[in-house]
Amino acid sequence: MVIPLVLLAGAMLGAGLWLLLFSLLPARPSLAASLARLRGDGAALAGADWPSQATRPWQRQLGRAVEQAGQAVGLEFGGIRKDLAITGQPLDAHLAAKVLFALAGGLGGLVLTGLLAAAGMQVPVVLPVWLALGLALIGFLLPDRRLRAAASARRASLRYAVGALLNLVAINLAGGAEVEQALYNALRISHGWAFTLLRNTIRRAQLHREKLWEALGRLGEELDVDDLVQLAQNVALAGDEGARMREALIAMAATIGSRELAEAETQANEASEHMVLPLTVLAIGFTLFLLYPALMQLTVGF
Repeated sequence: MVIPLVLLAGAMLGAGLWLLLFSLLPARPSLAASLARLRGDGAALAGADWPSQATRPWQRQLGRAVEQAGQAVGLEFGGIRKDLAITGQPLDAHLAAKVLFALAGGLGGLVLTGLLAAAGMQVPVVLPVWLALGLALIGFLLPDRRLRAAASARRASLRYAVGALLNLVAINLAGGAEVEQALYNALRISHGWAFTLLRNTIRRAQLHREKLWEALGRLGEELDVDDLVQLAQNVALAGDEGARMREALIAMAATIGSRELAEAETQANEASEHMVLPLTVLAIGFTLFLLYPALMQLTVGF
């Protein structure tokens, strides 16, 4: 009975590792993804350094099946779609990764219980089921956690780029340039994926004869970046008058700078608070080390 369990555990472990490794290996980019990057598509530029932007056909089919099943029960994946947009990942690839990680977690739980049984331990009947379900749930939620962390870092980088852009625009405005010319000058000398994304958004707005600020506001709504949405609203309230628009841009640049400074101070305070517990434990240990000989002498005396 032991040998079949060992073989079954090894087979499950090998299958789970194969599925996990095969899903993580990067595939060849599709023609549509390459053309989107050449056109300056926002999602493609946002995910320029994401490790697995291209997906295999079977992954797309699996992700679409999961998406259709979710939409059938009323799930729209609204929050996930915005996080995927800022990282440049397709929804079907993310959903396929969730399923594969859940499958690998479930197989890992079964393998672990099989190894325990092969070692001679008494394994309850419900343990494999609960362990497999728990690890499958963790594997199912793991890609979401990774996606949220990456999307948060992307949004922070884009917000920083917007603040720097507005500062450059304010400098150009102080030099006597017009608003649109100041924006072009600021984007022309800026580098990085965030500035490239903003620059291509402006270029597409020009080609479609659209207001530049409306295009930036729509980009903010698509990527869930409040600064871009607020920028478009402030400029819309200022109207077409150059002086009022100049004042609105300078005021928002100052607001973004003050908020970034406050966020940096908050992060520094949190880092300092995180160091309190280790230092406290170290101080207590050092105090006990100093008092230990005296306590031993008192104990021996009694």
